Amino acid sequence: MKFPSIKPAAASGFLPAPLKNASPRPALLPLGAMVVAMAFQLEAHAQTAPDTAVTTQKDVQAVKETILPTITVKEARDREAKGYQGGTTRVGKTAELAKDIPQSVTVISGQLMFDRGNDTLKEALRNIAGLTFNAGEGGRIGDNINIRGYSAANDLFLDNIRDNAQYNRDLFNIEQVDVLRGSASMLFGRGSTGGVVNQVSKKPFLSNQGEAQVTVGTDNYKRGTVDVNKVLGENTAVRINAMKTDADSYRDTVSTDRTGLAASIGTGIGTRDEFNLSHMHLNYDDTPDFGTPWVNKKPMDVPVSRFYGRSSDFQKDNADITTASWVHRFDKDTTLTTALRYSNVERELHATQARLVTTTDATGNAVWNNNSQVNRGNHWRGGQDKTYTLQSDFATKFDAGGLRHNFVAGGEYAKENVQRWTFANDLTAAQNAAVANAPNSAGNPNPDSPLPAGYLDFHKTNPGSFDGTNLSLYAQDTLELTKHWKVLGGVRFDKFRVEGNNFRPVDFNVWSYRTGLMYQPLENHTYYASYGTSFNPTTEGYTANPATSEVPPEKNRNIEIGAKWDLADGDVSLRTSIFRSEKTNERNTDLPTNSGASGAVTLSGARHTDGIEIEAAGRITPNWEVFGSAAWFRAEIDKVGINANASTQDTLGKRPGNTPTHAFSLWTTYKLGGGWKIGGGLESISDRTPADNYVNIAPAYTRFDALIAYEQENYYVKLNINNVLNEKIYDTLYRGFLVPGTSRTAQLSVGLKF
Repeated sequence: MKFPSIKPAAASGFLPAPLKNASPRPALLPLGAMVVAMAFQLEAHAQTAPDTAVTTQKDVQAVKETILPTITVKEARDREAKGYQGGTTRVGKTAELAKDIPQSVTVISGQLMFDRGNDTLKEALRNIAGLTFNAGEGGRIGDNINIRGYSAANDLFLDNIRDNAQYNRDLFNIEQVDVLRGSASMLFGRGSTGGVVNQVSKKPFLSNQGEAQVTVGTDNYKRGTVDVNKVLGENTAVRINAMKTDADSYRDTVSTDRTGLAASIGTGIGTRDEFNLSHMHLNYDDTPDFGTPWVNKKPMDVPVSRFYGRSSDFQKDNADITTASWVHRFDKDTTLTTALRYSNVERELHATQARLVTTTDATGNAVWNNNSQVNRGNHWRGGQDKTYTLQSDFATKFDAGGLRHNFVAGGEYAKENVQRWTFANDLTAAQNAAVANAPNSAGNPNPDSPLPAGYLDFHKTNPGSFDGTNLSLYAQDTLELTKHWKVLGGVRFDKFRVEGNNFRPVDFNVWSYRTGLMYQPLENHTYYASYGTSFNPTTEGYTANPATSEVPPEKNRNIEIGAKWDLADGDVSLRTSIFRSEKTNERNTDLPTNSGASGAVTLSGARHTDGIEIEAAGRITPNWEVFGSAAWFRAEIDKVGINANASTQDTLGKRPGNTPTHAFSLWTTYKLGGGWKIGGGLESISDRTPADNYVNIAPAYTRFDALIAYEQENYYVKLNINNVLNEKIYDTLYRGFLVPGTSRTAQLSVGLKF
């Protein structure tokens, strides 16, 4: 949403003078005291009258504008006005411009996602060079990304509240996506080794607007979305977003069927007390795709369309997220934001993974052809994540000690209940093995091969139950030392407790730190240096067992220097950074010297990623828009432990899994006039190895996309073509297989704005 600057009609500041001076601002009160102080202020505001007598309706309105000035809030029509530059981000807990954050931040704007035809979070993140994707890593389901070479599977957030449940995310109710690079546990708690991804939900605004879009494309792609905002009163509005998508795939047999509905109501929008209640429901019913096997250290050379799973395979995700939030504005510089969320995500996976049967030649290479046997193993598992989160953030600006302070403090309490299980049928091991090894060729796989009676009659087995509790408090202050120099310092304490059904309760008490120095010689120039820490407990993803549960958390740090510029009268943002991200005590399995004994999990490893990033976004001319990024990484495994097992020892000195050496992403559009616009871009990445397997190599690739659009005030038509040159690409990796990326596809969208 776009919030114009707040300008009181009569008094300077957010409150009129009598109220403004009624009591001191609670600049450094503890969190509980803030809430009490807020309640007393609300009572005082309700009973205190302004000095000026009110005798007419005009006077009443004047008083209203003095206390709470009118704010015009728009969103839908402003999407193109915002463009690719992104504007403000809340990834630092408060709404800030990216240039005022001493760390690498990328804002993927709604307009960029719209122009590129992105419909999932994974597709949106392709806009950022260097982010990579894992396939089924560690038995996970759903979105699974790497940032700067480190897993960020547990570092996904929705409106700054942790959203780490395993499911695929759609963009139908997302306004923009913010990505913060580098260690950030001081802001977000556990995780964030390489960074975090924050999705920003669509919110109600004070304007009657709507948009409906229908998209059809190759591979039977069909998608419809509706976004309607309705003003219900002076400062109340409701917003409804709905989505339905049905599509086949460039992969044989693979399909997606998903439905989404989100509703939110906001009241007091733009006033002293703003409340929002929202619920989002998302349902996926997909055919999971576990791609193709590796052969001779590279992808199995078969057509991109060839699918080795079964037509009976499915992945079902159901996500329900309810959020209530309250923003109280003490004055123009002081706010208290509190949010309460309940999240329930259920998932069920029945997938097939192909295993190619080969012979070996004299040189040790695998020999196979289209008649070679392909066995099919099963991935049958499910889970449920229930999370209750209470989060409160207090922000204020004040002068003390001759310095200007921008102070933020807050706390979070989260209760998580996680269930994990696998599925089994009642067939014997021999019967299931016969199904897995049934005749099935590499050149002509049969997704509908006969199955014995009872094969698909599943029941739950091997249940795992975890209860996690996280209590955290944090504080951060940015001091303006001089007109051009600022220094930031922050600290956070997390108390994280996990109880499981197969290990005794574990407690971790961890401090996290963040500091930065900014030099801003001009309004549109920022040069900075920063340092931040993060931690990864073994239980952060609720996959612990007796061998790992009591191992202390891994520790990480990020050291970064960079520069940010706003050019072309502020229409173009450019940033660059040089960084080192380190994991100083990575988990390993070390073996005792007597070879017959089992290994122990220790913190004996270490690795790092050095890198350079460059990014540009904005309007070069009124008709020419660009978003581009480039990244170069030099990553290495530095230490594996003296007695590490052979496979772990072999990784020493190698590049970590799914970490490219370089990557580029570019998207640009140009308005031709008369409502016509053309655009195009590329995504390019170097070769990579999968995690935990440093022999296989996924080849480098470059993908080109294109756009042509015609838009008028109340409607638009656009055509997106992805992978224009039909390049064979592999973009999602796992140690046992990899999944091909899209072949050439075309999607035609027609939209109506009302």
